[in-house]
Amino acid sequence: MALISVQVISSGTHLVAKGALLLSSPLTVALLRFIAASAALLLFQRLRGSLKPLERRDWPAFLLLGLLVVPLNQGCFLFGLSNSTASHASLLYALTPLVVLLFAGRLLREHGLIAKTIGVLVAFLGVGAILFERGLRQELTVLRGDLIILVAVFAWALYTVLSKRLLVRYDAMTVTTWAIVCGTALSLPALLIPGAIQPLGTIRPEVWGALLYLAIGTNMIAYPLWSYALKNMDASKVAITANTQPILTGAMSWLLFREEFTPGFIAGAVLILAGVTWVETRR
Repeated sequence: MALISVQVISSGTHLVAKGALLLSSPLTVALLRFIAASAALLLFQRLRGSLKPLERRDWPAFLLLGLLVVPLNQGCFLFGLSNSTASHASLLYALTPLVVLLFAGRLLREHGLIAKTIGVLVAFLGVGAILFERGLRQELTVLRGDLIILVAVFAWALYTVLSKRLLVRYDAMTVTTWAIVCGTALSLPALLIPGAIQPLGTIRPEVWGALLYLAIGTNMIAYPLWSYALKNMDASKVAITANTQPILTGAMSWLLFREEFTPGFIAGAVLILAGVTWVETRR
């Protein structure tokens, strides 16, 4: 249930973030989003009585997680998405399970990687079928944005694997809170760049709404749920669920824009669900 919630929220993230970037700059969206998310997470932890000091030996690990999840992952995601499309972002993030499998095998010594790889490849074929049918081959002008998003994908996969070790000693909300706070702190020097953030009075209401969704929905709800799933499951099994996002994004597009479900979309959805089911049922 945690992973289902994560994928529903994350599928909306691509659409919401792209909408915000059409009305504002990537740096404005990124900095305001994570400043708001850090404040909200710290307040929540304080109210529930869980804002406790971290062990000194774990600070370097949290700083690394912060670097991966904020400047590298979400920073590159937003800058890349400003030059790319939501469909391209979905396809590239579908590479997450493959990268996680690579890292998990090396760093976490997970077993059964061959069987999991089969499921990941089947699901990835489904993603490709959906996105190629939606005109991926005709959108080659966004290669620059795609390459930046690819950096974000690798950063997210490495964050997923490395946070698994900290989840042995800390709960999911604590890991998420301090990773985002550390990452936000590392990003604050960007405020010194002239014109880094547009004047607050000029930010449109739609952008504030998008920032609220990204800070609360994505960072404060989806990220801890992702960490909670990681605490109780193999990293590779958690990562494969990212391949359901194109299905959910397609459903949202149908609800919002009345986009039709084509035979290619249905075939791709079947492959995705088959791959995810295969991985989730391996022991």
